[in-house]
Parts: sequence; structure tokens; C-alpha cells
Amino acid sequence: MKNNINNELEHRVREVLEQSEVVADPMHQLDDEVNPKSLLVKAYGLANEQFARIVGPHDVSTNAVMGDCRGLVGLLSKLAVPFSDIKCNDSFPYGFGDPISTSIYYPSDISNLEKLPVINFVGGILSNQGHYTEMITHWASYGFIVVISSNFINSTIAMHLLGFLSLSQMNRDPDSPVYGKVDLANSIVAGHSAGGHATLRTASLSDEALAMVDSDIGISGALSIEPGPLAMGGTVKKPTLLLTGLADVVVPPFTWPSLWLLPLIKKVPAWGATALTATHFSPLRPLVDNEFAGITTAWLLYRAKGDASAKEYFVGKNYKLAKDTQFIQNALNPLRVSRNALAKNLS
Repeated sequence: MKNNINNELEHRVREVLEQSEVVADPMHQLDDEVNPKSLLVKAYGLANEQFARIVGPHDVSTNAVMGDCRGLVGLLSKLAVPFSDIKCNDSFPYGFGDPISTSIYYPSDISNLEKLPVINFVGGILSNQGHYTEMITHWASYGFIVVISSNFINSTIAMHLLGFLSLSQMNRDPDSPVYGKVDLANSIVAGHSAGGHATLRTASLSDEALAMVDSDIGISGALSIEPGPLAMGGTVKKPTLLLTGLADVVVPPFTWPSLWLLPLIKKVPAWGATALTATHFSPLRPLVDNEFAGITTAWLLYRAKGDASAKEYFVGKNYKLAKDTQFIQNALNPLRVSRNALAKNLS
């Protein structure tokens, strides 16, 4: 089945790339940054207290198979997140498995539930699916089907399209644990680092392009965490939350996120926030240390489920994101929490 998915993906990705005129990205290097302040300060603030400290109501199952992180890049993983029991699958370059891999995380009681919204996540360059296990398992516990795909480059739309294609096929397969339970029409594309700029590029695709993978696909929002530079905010077509970290030296928040990504998202509602103490590897860390865990969960619940308490962080005159002490709030700081005109007018 895996070969069939890869072959079908290659054909469909070529079709979409031709329409959208998206080209492949050059690689940038994985940074082995460790910020002492981030390692000493636990995540805090309103969203983390409400949505990260409390696990969702569902136990979570997965088809992912994880083990110890091996090889040179596995060692770099442990250097980047030294106090975490970080795990990896055997995909190259962490093992000898296929470099292209896809896994799903979903509520264990999914057979008793209605169709569930989709979180389509792609990680950073040279990352492994296992690096994000804590964060995406947490998301799934709130009643989402999370698909994570990787080819360890992760810089183009290809991995998000693979995620959609894989779920499309699983949704029609009676032997799949998510058979008939995938609500592709209510999907959020998400990513970190290279996967973050791939998220913005996927959120720039037309509905006609997405329909080449599955006509049911509908994107409710985009979540871009510490994105790389290879995207343009002006092309984004879906409501977007863009997050950066003040201690991130790989994606410095005052560079491209503040120059040609967030400020140019004007066709749809958009929000931006820079987390104090967050490094580039914060999304890989345990939830208690992950500055982004709470606000990302709130965003997913707001955009995909219309959750009223999550909506309060993004909508209204006194929206809570603008009061959350985890993020820069000083009115004189250009990295302060912000939202565009379309987001301000939401009710």
C-alpha cells in the first residue's frame, strides 16, 4: 500500500506543482542550539495553563513505531533537547528505513465518535517524526486525527499533500482504524521550521489544486511555528497563526517572519506572537517546557471545532493572546502580539 501511495503522490504532486509553480527548496542546516534560559524556565501563561497543563479527554493511539534516535543526526537531536526522552522512527537518516514516512495519531475511542477534524503536520528539515510526539499526541487527545509526514527535507508542499492523500485512502479502507472517521473538509495545515514555511505554501494553494488529491479537502486554518524563509505571506489564502521564539537563532523573529511572512498576510485573518524564552527546539520538548503547546492547542480548537473558550484567545477587543505573559506584549516592541485588520473585525 505504501508504494501505491508514494507513486500516486508523485503523480499528483507534479500536477499541483505545475499549476502552482512551486519549486523545490535548498536545504539549510539543523542548528544544535541549546538556550540555557529556556531549559530552566518552564512554559507559563494563560494558554499553557488552560490547554497544555490539561490533557484532552481522549486516550491516543498511533500506528507510529518509535525507538532510540541513532546516528549523527540522532545525536544532534539529543543535544538539541537534552532533558527529553526523545524518540525516532527508523526513517533515513536516523535509520535505514524509507526516508518518506507518514504516521497518524487519533483518539483511541474513535469508533464511538463522529468524523474528526484533521491536523496535517510537517516538521523541520532533518527532523524525525518522533521529535514531535509529545505535542501532536497532546493535540490528538483533544479529538483530532493528526497526520505527520516527513522526507527529512520537508520544505515543499509535497509532505502535506502526502498527509492528505494517506488519510484520504485510510478513510476509504475498511481495515483502517480511521475508516469513515476522517473529516478532510475540516483540516488545518501545520508545521515547524521548514515545515512551517511549507505550511504557508500549502495554505496558498487553490481549492482546485487541493481537489487533485481529494475533492473533500478543505483547509480551515494554518499554523506556522518558527517558519523558514521560503514562502510569501501575500499568497496565503487561509486564516493563519504564525509563532516565533525570542531565543530562536535559526529563525530569528525579527527577520523574515517580520519582513515578508506575517506582515504580508492581508487577504485572510492572521495573528502573530513571539514567545519569551522559546528556542528553535521548543516544539520538540516536553509539554511543560514547550512555550507553544497551549496556544497551538487553542488555535486548533478554535479553527477546527469552534471552541468558545479557545476562540477568546483570538477574537474580540480583549482577546486573551494579547494578555498572555508567555508572549511579548510591550506596545513599543515590534515583536509584540499582533493581528491584522481582518482578524480584528472578527466576532
